[in-house]
Amino acid sequence: MALIALVDKRKRMNKFVNFTNYFSNIEQLQEENLLKYEFIFINGNDNGIPREIPYEMIEKLWEFVEYGGILYGELINCEEFPASRLFGFKQDFAVTNRRLEKLVISNDSHYGKKGQLLEWQGPFLTGFTFDTERLLDIGHFKETHRTEEEGLYPGIVVRNHGKGKAVFSTFSFLGNEQIWTLRPNWLWNDVVKWLQKDYQLPIKMIDPVIQISKNADIAKTIEKGVNWFLHSGILPKTDGSLGVYENVHSIRSDISKDLRPDCHAHTALMFYLYGEYSKDRKWSNISERLLTYLFKAGYQDSDPNSVTYGFWKWFQSPRSKPDQIFSDDNSWVTLVLLYLYRKTGNEEYKKRGLITAYALLNTQNKNGLRPECIREQELVDYGKAHFQNSAEASMNPHFEAIVHAAFIQAYLVSNDDAFLQTAYKGTLTLLNNKEELKFMYSKTAGYSRFLLSVAQLYAVTKDAGIHKGLYEIFDYLSEHQHELGAIEEADNPDPERYGTEDTGVFRLNHEGIADQLYTNNFLCINAWEAVKATGDSDLKDFHEKIVQFISSIQISSLKYEFDGGWMRSFHLNRSEYFGNNGDTGWGAYVIESGWTNAIILSGLLFKELNQSLLE
Repeated sequence: MALIALVDKRKRMNKFVNFTNYFSNIEQLQEENLLKYEFIFINGNDNGIPREIPYEMIEKLWEFVEYGGILYGELINCEEFPASRLFGFKQDFAVTNRRLEKLVISNDSHYGKKGQLLEWQGPFLTGFTFDTERLLDIGHFKETHRTEEEGLYPGIVVRNHGKGKAVFSTFSFLGNEQIWTLRPNWLWNDVVKWLQKDYQLPIKMIDPVIQISKNADIAKTIEKGVNWFLHSGILPKTDGSLGVYENVHSIRSDISKDLRPDCHAHTALMFYLYGEYSKDRKWSNISERLLTYLFKAGYQDSDPNSVTYGFWKWFQSPRSKPDQIFSDDNSWVTLVLLYLYRKTGNEEYKKRGLITAYALLNTQNKNGLRPECIREQELVDYGKAHFQNSAEASMNPHFEAIVHAAFIQAYLVSNDDAFLQTAYKGTLTLLNNKEELKFMYSKTAGYSRFLLSVAQLYAVTKDAGIHKGLYEIFDYLSEHQHELGAIEEADNPDPERYGTEDTGVFRLNHEGIADQLYTNNFLCINAWEAVKATGDSDLKDFHEKIVQFISSIQISSLKYEFDGGWMRSFHLNRSEYFGNNGDTGWGAYVIESGWTNAIILSGLLFKELNQSLLE
């Protein structure tokens, strides 16, 4: 049996190395006869600081490798020549932490192709190599799966010395405390096989932290999804009285303790529907408490003399009044409040929902459209009449469609025909000017959002022009429905936006990426509304495939923040969560409380209840 020494202060490599002798620090190993070992592993990462190796120990390790031993080092300080000569790597600067950098396979092998891209998370060293073979490099790569560009810095290098080898990782690999960030899992395991077979490293394969359920039982999907809300930590208090946090962060994987009205609205809708589905009042009580929290915390401007009267803050803010008034965020709160008023008779919902609906209506332009965001100062400086008379509009269904859907709810509650006519006029303006439409993340995402207002307007008006537009949207989305049932992301309006602002989780068509933050999640509801509006069997089949896909990719994980949720980006061709993580706001691995999980579950619940938002 091979003797394997492991030096790892925090025991992070234990899950990868079948060691026979463990040492908590390098000084303990220094007392040993190293020549009795065949393999030595050293994790130099000491809470983000690369550990220096004493010169006396470098001498012993040099001899160990020279006589045929295999040494693996990770994040060891290589500023000085002795250590750098041992590993074939000389660092230029102190340790840094990964931001948007990726790893690239440097050379073709039986286990990977040059240019394939991988991700990790954590610290890494920048520098240069000599007398080494470079296996992985680090660089700023915008591509999703593969690049033609060369890396800027070495990632994993191998140096032959005498009869042995020194393998060095400049980044947190075997000692990574967030194993789930080694993505994509299938390609990382190919790298592990490469290190096992070609470089004799006795390391284990990477067990996935995130697995997909492959579940076809919608009832089980719903139950597991509701349990995510109860056990993930997303609810500060499980009865809903302290609101709901926004998400599990894409990079850190912890709970982002941001509080947003739109996320509350989505989650309140879901809990109300789950109460109806389960016939248990305790769930609808959570819905009510979530909204009551928003009211009491002052997220809505309730001062009739204020220019922002009726509007909602974007997020928890020390400002007394809303400032960035996003159309979609305010409209989601309006839609849910007015829908829930129609179902429960709660007058507070009606009052608050209608003052937002009128605030939106009174800043809508003559074409039934609006800017995506209005600032408080703009209302102070120009007044509402400026927006009523302006031709300026976002022309983006991401923002416009949900306003029109909220207006339909307002019409059903108030019988004010101005809401219906504005929604109708605005929707026709978008449909008749498709060449001028703007898309935020992808055309697939924009059309997925557009489907809601078009379907509901057709349900209410039975207008031929709206009907034609509905099927133009449906035809486009159908063209991009993958064999797994998801809509594959297509037609990114600006691939070069990667890493600079909110953007998609793919860059170019045919990358095999499905988005559960802006596309497939909303289609769980929006395509269902189209089914209810038309009774069309093709639409029903379209929706059923999306629902089955969504159910099959629900996460199963021992990590409670993940279990029962859905991450944003899924790689359809490899059936694992992976995508281009260049969105600076909401990355590929975010799990959103409202926009993803609650919207998905609400769509599934509407289907199981055989109900519509209009009923």
